[in-house]
Amino acid sequence: MGEVQQIRRKVFLDTNILLDLLIPIRGSKEAELILSAVRKHYLEGYVTTQSLLDAWYIARKSGVTYEVFSGFVLELRKFINFGEIDPMHLDWAFEHYSGDLEDDAQYASAYDATCDYFLTRDIELQKCNSEFCPMTVITPEEFLSQMLD
Repeated sequence: MGEVQQIRRKVFLDTNILLDLLIPIRGSKEAELILSAVRKHYLEGYVTTQSLLDAWYIARKSGVTYEVFSGFVLELRKFINFGEIDPMHLDWAFEHYSGDLEDDAQYASAYDATCDYFLTRDIELQKCNSEFCPMTVITPEEFLSQMLD
């Protein structure tokens, strides 16, 4: 008799979720709960290096030090998957331009990585949800609510 395998959901953490984790004033219990679930391997997490670079650019303007940021990235490297935006993702983003090329490229990378959910606070990006989008674009709060139902 075989073992029952638990299905782990794969989640993409958008730049604004990383900022929730990095900038104390933005603090989000939901983002922290999701990161904790990734750390404990209840969820499989995914970020792009582009998101990290964008987060650093914004976080340092909010007073986050290089030491704090580099420690954050080193900790993430222990339990989260890192991807990139390659020319194929850019091609997809240009072809499916929604008004925000960076978001479109992030979406393409997350889709290519077979993520189930794209976690973001970006209301415009949430408009991507349709029967043609296999990946659900959702806020951390909505995601946790669905997972707890």
